[in-house]
Amino acid sequence: MIQDLWHTFPRTLVERINSLLDEAEPSPAKAFQLYKSCQSENLWSDTFEKFQKKLNLFYQLPKHDRKKSAMDKVLDAPMSSVTFEEFHLNFRNGLVDNRSLTSLASWTHHLLRVGGKYTSLVIAEDVITKTLNYITHPPLFEKSSNIDFDDFCEAWKKTVFKLYGRNHDAEMTRIVGELRMLSAQLTQEESEHRDRPLLIPGIYLTQTEIDWTMAVMEAAEENLEMPKYPLSRGPQKPRLIELLRVVQLFKIVQNTKLPEFVQHRERIRATILDRCQRLLADKAS
Repeated sequence: MIQDLWHTFPRTLVERINSLLDEAEPSPAKAFQLYKSCQSENLWSDTFEKFQKKLNLFYQLPKHDRKKSAMDKVLDAPMSSVTFEEFHLNFRNGLVDNRSLTSLASWTHHLLRVGGKYTSLVIAEDVITKTLNYITHPPLFEKSSNIDFDDFCEAWKKTVFKLYGRNHDAEMTRIVGELRMLSAQLTQEESEHRDRPLLIPGIYLTQTEIDWTMAVMEAAEENLEMPKYPLSRGPQKPRLIELLRVVQLFKIVQNTKLPEFVQHRERIRATILDRCQRLLADKAS
């Protein structure tokens, strides 16, 4: 499991950094700016304190529910699309939940230590926490959204330099270089996967293989125990072998309560559903 987590570490890390904004709330300055915008459009005439309470209710909604119609309902009046664009938060005008940030720092430190087998002082949890704080409280010259892996690496190097000067330059150069190679490899693999032809030849499945695939899909949908492969010799067809590997990985994290693995579990479950659906759709009749 650790090897699979480590293989996707660069992508997962930046996904989790950017998703910190999903739980963010507007800073006091941003909230006041939104208040003034709504006032100028005659969308709000009450006090700033009452507006702030309404605003907090809006940002407590899941990100996919934070639509203009939801804010229109909060204000009991339709706003323009241009004004609604101002409700988009970035790391400069949003307040990130500190518990989520420290949880991400702990996860990152753990993967660097166990997956990358690094022992250097530069991967210490405190160093990673300060790096994430730099990213989520960016100076004016730094990016405030759409963070990529290079952005993390640069913030990390700046944090280590601020803490230790050039005492760990050699270690940082080696570790960051290896991680960037890992990121480039992952990007290349994903590019090759996207470039595969959309027309996939039909795969001949026996009824036993079809039944097992359908049972796996149902287990993933309902979060049930994954069924064992019915034949002792295991699957012989490449796509079924790949599916079984993902199923075995899912079994490891299926019942985890560790927050750092919950998001990874949901991605594995989505992969299982996608592969099952493709297998059943591509089976030759």
